[in-house]
Amino acid sequence: MAPMMRLVLGLGVLVLILSAVALGLPAYVTATRSVVINAPEYVVFPYVNNVRRYQEWAPWSDKDPNIKLTYSGPPEGNGAKAEWVSDVPAVGNGSIQIMESKPSSSVTLAADAKGSKGPATSIWRRRARDPR
Repeated sequence: MAPMMRLVLGLGVLVLILSAVALGLPAYVTATRSVVINAPEYVVFPYVNNVRRYQEWAPWSDKDPNIKLTYSGPPEGNGAKAEWVSDVPAVGNGSIQIMESKPSSSVTLAADAKGSKGPATSIWRRRARDPR
């Protein structure tokens, strides 16, 4: 077999293998983080359920104290939305919206940073603390 034919055949096999591997990969990525907040749920929930309060605890406030925020929809719960514009590259521009709010249980958010490949979904869930 000619060397050129071997090269073409080898590249073809490599493309087939890489395609098969790519088809087996998940379409979505899931990351999980946990944090313990030593406060009752009724104190914490209003901070997560109200996008107008995010500036009090979200890291973007520390990275860019001059961030410009605009709000739309209700101040809290389903449909509450915040959009930000920042000159600091680490903060950038984007929006976050509460998609579903279940009082005392969970808040589902859609965050969309400009230049990203689409929105990211975050779910804040309340769990009973492990007594250990």
